[in-house]
Amino acid sequence: MTLSRRHLLLSTAAVVAACGRPAPADPNLSDPAEPLPPIETRIGALEHRYDALVGLYGANLDSDRTVSHREADPFALCSTFKAYLAARVLHAAQTGELRLTDTIVVNPAALQPHSPVTEREAGGPVPLGTLCAAALQQSDNTAANLLLARVGGPPAITAFARLIGDEQTRLDRWETDLNTALPGDPRDTSTPRALGGGIRTLLTGTVLDDTHRRQLDEWMRGTMTSARSMRAGLPADWTSADKTGAGDYASTNDVGIAYGPAGERILLSVMTRTRSDNPAAAALQSLIAEVTALVLPTLLGRG
Repeated sequence: MTLSRRHLLLSTAAVVAACGRPAPADPNLSDPAEPLPPIETRIGALEHRYDALVGLYGANLDSDRTVSHREADPFALCSTFKAYLAARVLHAAQTGELRLTDTIVVNPAALQPHSPVTEREAGGPVPLGTLCAAALQQSDNTAANLLLARVGGPPAITAFARLIGDEQTRLDRWETDLNTALPGDPRDTSTPRALGGGIRTLLTGTVLDDTHRRQLDEWMRGTMTSARSMRAGLPADWTSADKTGAGDYASTNDVGIAYGPAGERILLSVMTRTRSDNPAAAALQSLIAEVTALVLPTLLGRG
């Protein structure tokens, strides 16, 4: 039997994926005699393989290319809200409402699970800027709650979403209750398009001035939680400014801007959850990595 180049490449991709790493998208994976299925079909195949739902909104910020799949469906925010939270703090600093050097004392009794930075600082004062970096880069839950309390609680994040033109995102609860992600629960949810649009506004728009926008971008580029999700699907010479999130029912998200070595800017908002009724289902970082690798060539005009 003679195998076409496309079959060989697909077979190689399958082997790589089976080894636990997403296959890098090959922009040359095309054969006029055997065109690839539509990207919607390929995302659907990933959903079937992972028994999951994928919400996606992707856009090349320097062209009119977009890719979407379930982009208007609601998904649990989980820790992606922390990008809006840090931006709200920066906006307050911009307007003189507070200073990033202001401090909050970390009450040991208020510590939440997964608080790697604030655990070390329990009992002492921590600057707001340090708390923002902790919430964004290490998804520190206590840092997030302290910042939420400083800016007015969950309703303040919903209001900030509306301020930046996001009509869908809502935050109703605090860490860690907001991660229950119960199917059909409208609390603490967004859509891939709305959340992606909000991140685009924050990182490229004028809601934040140059100084505070650069600070948000710097914090988000320093994330330590994306190595197995969005960044795992990017070429080695790319980076990203993104925020991850994870909760029950395998709710696993990553939203941000991927930056290429030639100045490429690709907005990606990927939100996922299991189709099963198992609240303890395994997180889906590898699915996000595969989605990232799949759609990047299309958004670059090479797929």
